[in-house]
Amino acid sequence: MKSSPFNEQVDLIIVGAGMVGLCLAAALRLQGLKILIVEREESAPFISLGYDCRVSAIVAANIEMFQAIGVWERLQTVASPIHTMRIWDNQHAGGIRFDAEEIKKTALGYLIENSKMQEAMKLTLLQDVNIELYYPAVIQSWQRNNGKLQVRFEDGRVVETPLLVGADGANSWVRSNAEIHLYEHDMHQKGIVANIRTQLPHQNSAYQRFLPTGPLAFLPMINGMISIVWSAQTEEADRLMQLDDIGFIESLNLAMGPVLGRVTEVGQRAAFPLKTRLAAHMIRPNIALIGDAAHTIHPLAGLGVNLGLRDAMILGREILDAIRFKEDYGSSEILSRLIAQRVPDILTVMASMEGLNHIYTSQLPGMPLLRGLGMRMVGNSGIIKQMLMQHSTGLSLPVPKQLEA
Repeated sequence: MKSSPFNEQVDLIIVGAGMVGLCLAAALRLQGLKILIVEREESAPFISLGYDCRVSAIVAANIEMFQAIGVWERLQTVASPIHTMRIWDNQHAGGIRFDAEEIKKTALGYLIENSKMQEAMKLTLLQDVNIELYYPAVIQSWQRNNGKLQVRFEDGRVVETPLLVGADGANSWVRSNAEIHLYEHDMHQKGIVANIRTQLPHQNSAYQRFLPTGPLAFLPMINGMISIVWSAQTEEADRLMQLDDIGFIESLNLAMGPVLGRVTEVGQRAAFPLKTRLAAHMIRPNIALIGDAAHTIHPLAGLGVNLGLRDAMILGREILDAIRFKEDYGSSEILSRLIAQRVPDILTVMASMEGLNHIYTSQLPGMPLLRGLGMRMVGNSGIIKQMLMQHSTGLSLPVPKQLEA
């Protein structure tokens, strides 16, 4: 930790040393920018059966980005490929299978523990003398001066920058102190996460069953482990969390069925409320929000962190383009380019997740039949299915895999 009586100058301050903030720094690290990454405190992983309970399914396009920015070599041994994904609508007829071979890829994506991603990115960043990881550190205040932001920390350090990026999560301090309003929709559900073992090997397949109370997903981890994400109405989720391990395993077996035999062991569980959040503004002069600080979505397709990674790459490209043309990348005019490129993707994914959750938890007469017909139509239509897979894996989106000055 440093302390300085005079103003330091950096090209970028990133608040939040999570996956999205670290990704932005890693993508920019070869461009000679002086970057300060600020974190209030390090969060310990939530361990379940020896592995982090918090995992992310990183889609194929973002894996290509990890390769390009130099972090994949540290992740490939701890990442589990997802070759196929099978989806059912409860016990009703109709289902769909997505296979990576259909889009000529070896994997639809990879399941990786969040703590492992953060560790890999930090190790990559520590190689660069222009990047400082600064924690524990608390911002006391900021003020604008001659088109830049002067940021004062509680230890007396003052740093000046053209741009401060809020990548500090759903309860973003940056968003709050920038007085950016937050639109929030409570889904009245909780997401239960845990790691489990099953009788049969997962063979790198993901499984998702839509239940009347919410979706249940089995996601393949390394060494045969499986991560579950069980979204259920709050009352039902609370009931499931109160069960002992034997009772919870029995409920899991009843809910998912025998696709992998029986669940034989479950680790420590955690539950969190599910809310859709959208910041009214992603930018202010000299300030930009990315990742969960700007938006959170339903976890049913595991796309939340992927949206944030796309935010980081688009913002990084706009910063470098502005530098190339000698523009002020902290100005609202330049930062508005971020909004123009990201909002359509964010709103599309948000609406899709909310819509799917509503459709598959609806008990209106005839809905199970319509859902089954819809699944069969998508499954039997090669072109529509491939387009859906290309979009959901991010391969059809105009997001850079690597940033170059």
